[in-house]
Amino acid sequence: MPTQFETADPRRSGVTASGSRFLAVAAVCALVLTACATSEEVPLQAKPEPVSPEIVAAAEQAIEQGNYADAKLLLERVLLADPGNLRARLGMAESQLAFGQLNAAAEAFETLTKVPEVAARAQQGRGIALLLKGQERPALFLLEQAVAQDPSLWRAWNAIGTLQDRDGHWEAAGRAYDRALELRPDSAMLYNNRGFSHLLRRDHAAAIADFDAALQLEPGMEAARENLRLAFAWAGQYDQALVGVGQKDIGRAFNNIGFVALLRGDLPAAESYLLRSMEIDPKFNRVANKNLEYLKNLKAINANKIAGEG
Repeated sequence: MPTQFETADPRRSGVTASGSRFLAVAAVCALVLTACATSEEVPLQAKPEPVSPEIVAAAEQAIEQGNYADAKLLLERVLLADPGNLRARLGMAESQLAFGQLNAAAEAFETLTKVPEVAARAQQGRGIALLLKGQERPALFLLEQAVAQDPSLWRAWNAIGTLQDRDGHWEAAGRAYDRALELRPDSAMLYNNRGFSHLLRRDHAAAIADFDAALQLEPGMEAARENLRLAFAWAGQYDQALVGVGQKDIGRAFNNIGFVALLRGDLPAAESYLLRSMEIDPKFNRVANKNLEYLKNLKAINANKIAGEG
């Protein structure tokens, strides 16, 4: 099978968040969860300032908006004054997750799963961290536990959909994405992820509808735009797949359409688009050439079959 597929990430990470299969999970925290004891080391600050609930709320809003650096600064202030603040500890774990500090995030979330008030959300975070680490079975177990405790955890449902996609359990994946969208109907990321799930199961019409919905909500979402082009290509609507492609991306678009046409068995279209990719953008010569080599092998196999049948 050819593997020369050049594209933007088809899923957007959805842990707040798109080669042909990527994951769409949730992302959210940064610093290690250790509060600094300052009473002896900094004698001039014997008593920290009291924590304002507004600071925690502002940090949570920053996380929701993806401003993790701002959230981290706010949460550090809170944890300095109140190391046991559950909302702040959960927010810091989410920030670690967002910054890719997966081991620290998983450990922080695991500690918080023992606290009933935040156990379900911590279970969600830990499950997502394990998913991003590639530990899929324990991740699915934790995520299903999380939604059993709190069915409103849309990021957990999204991550469950991703895991079910990977196993080819399309109905279970569809139910998970549907549940996530019921909870967050304004999420372009979720529409993009469900659309990619439809694309994996070759339901091109449903995929096109979801990618279009994602772009209606977020017109600048490149992952959804790229996926929409792929969906049109898989449906054989090659001209539609090229609508809106800029000059700097046209070489990649031709290569990707040629690749999809190749997988569809539409060899004349595949050859045409791959050659056009090489003509318009020399940097795709190596990639398109490999795809063309595979195409020639397919033609030879088909010719031998026809000769044998004759």
